[in-house]
Amino acid sequence: MDFKKISDTVWELPAQGEMKVPVRVYADEQLLAQMQRDRSMGQAKNVATLPGIVKASFVMPDGHEGFAVSV
Repeated sequence: MDFKKISDTVWELPAQGEMKVPVRVYADEQLLAQMQRDRSMGQAKNVATLPGIVKASFVMPDGHEGFAVSV
């Protein structure tokens, strides 16, 4: 995936396809690589397509195999 590095621990995947907002990931490079091997990014991209999402789909450091938060 084509992540843009915002800082050492913040990454952003621009909105693409049906995504209404970007995905913003809070992780170091090693954790980001791990998250890309499991279902985390797919889930975050799905959240980014939901009606009513405003700013971004956020993935926190504990988000591997798991949790995407929308705001």
